[in-house]
Amino acid sequence: MASALTNLLQTLRIGPLAAVSKSGKAGDVIILPSVEKAKGRIDAPEITLEEVAHHDSYDDCWIVIYDRVYDVTHFLREHPGGDDIIMDHAGRDATIAFHGTGHSRHAVEQMRQFLIGQLPASQCIFRTGQNKVLSSGIPD
Repeated sequence: MASALTNLLQTLRIGPLAAVSKSGKAGDVIILPSVEKAKGRIDAPEITLEEVAHHDSYDDCWIVIYDRVYDVTHFLREHPGGDDIIMDHAGRDATIAFHGTGHSRHAVEQMRQFLIGQLPASQCIFRTGQNKVLSSGIPD
């Protein structure tokens, strides 16, 4: 299990929170976000992975990124990397592919318009509030 988690973290290029404050000085007190913010729960419907799996076609394409569900059906043809990249992950979690590509801040902000829901807390991997390593650096 530890090996699988290590591989995931290396793939995502995520490391543990460093002991550096906002001032950038090592050893200063670090103020972590509240548990509620770390959990990343938003005012959106809960959609299970089983439901997402039914939306895996060019006419109806949902993906999960960082435990949030996006309907990208109308974005497929506009995606700069091509629609086939998204279709490789249609109806599934695309977090590793999304993160590994190094999308711009604009791309992350653009995702908001396609947000339709979030995974139930029991299916969340990244926004659990339990694991500071996996929840660091996740876009809001």
